[in-house]
Amino acid sequence: MRILLTGSSGVVGTYVLTYLLEQGHTIFAVDRIPLSQSTLDTLSAQYPKLNDILDVHTVDLTSIEQVKKLFSQYSNGTIEGLIHLAAIPHPESHDPRFVHNTNTTISYNVLYTAAEHGTQRLVQASSVNYTGLAYTTKGRQRFERLPITEEEPSHAEDPYALSKQICEIQADSLCHLFPTISIASLRFHHILPTLSEAEGWSRQEEFWTWTSSLSASQACLLGLTTPQEGKWKGHEAFNIVASDIAWTDPVVSSSDLLEKSEWSEDGRIGQVDKTWWVGDDRRRKGFWDCTKAERLLGWVHTP
Repeated sequence: MRILLTGSSGVVGTYVLTYLLEQGHTIFAVDRIPLSQSTLDTLSAQYPKLNDILDVHTVDLTSIEQVKKLFSQYSNGTIEGLIHLAAIPHPESHDPRFVHNTNTTISYNVLYTAAEHGTQRLVQASSVNYTGLAYTTKGRQRFERLPITEEEPSHAEDPYALSKQICEIQADSLCHLFPTISIASLRFHHILPTLSEAEGWSRQEEFWTWTSSLSASQACLLGLTTPQEGKWKGHEAFNIVASDIAWTDPVVSSSDLLEKSEWSEDGRIGQVDKTWWVGDDRRRKGFWDCTKAERLLGWVHTP
């Protein structure tokens, strides 16, 4: 498959790029900065004919003209799939207006132009922060029910969460405008290679949640390749996080951890489906319900 990948020079983008090449796909890699020399050296050693399967572009995706020029280099239908990962990943380091405007602008520029040029299967990186989580003012996070499904309403107040909400609304709109396309919005969180690394980042404010780099990469590809007949069409959002919590200090059940955390405060959580954690193999299940991704994409988290 010929896939255009934005954000290819970022940490997550490099994981996904490496995985896609391993799976035998041809990649058009796009970012505002070039791929690092170390990445190119590693890939060149692994693929002697790298130039035949990897085409690298340096593009400012906030520029309509640069995005149009990028896509004009390929005839309609050449790009069979789009994975859009480019975004401001650490909003606390930037002006809130810059975070919001950049994320929403580049998403629309890229997805609209891809659809306009005949790309039918599109994936964009969303986030569980869609709901209002990591960057929401402490104590103001609210959830209607646990486990958290894709139907949980957004209570976005920070620019990052708001940008993810708007990017998903844009995806809805684009699927109306271009009725034959499909867009999968993948709600990741803390993408890291291993569970041990995730445990070092794990926070109760974020329900001890993470996504492995392999699982994130697999979800991106499944968003492009999973047969849709009778399953889904248009735009769908998917929770893409680990099935179990990233917490072993001490090893306790998820429900016990919840009861001893700040989430037990009155008014923070609405309905709790305690059957979610019933069974010895479910005691440490996470707080995000990913069964939709399993059902429609065939995706399961790989540690």
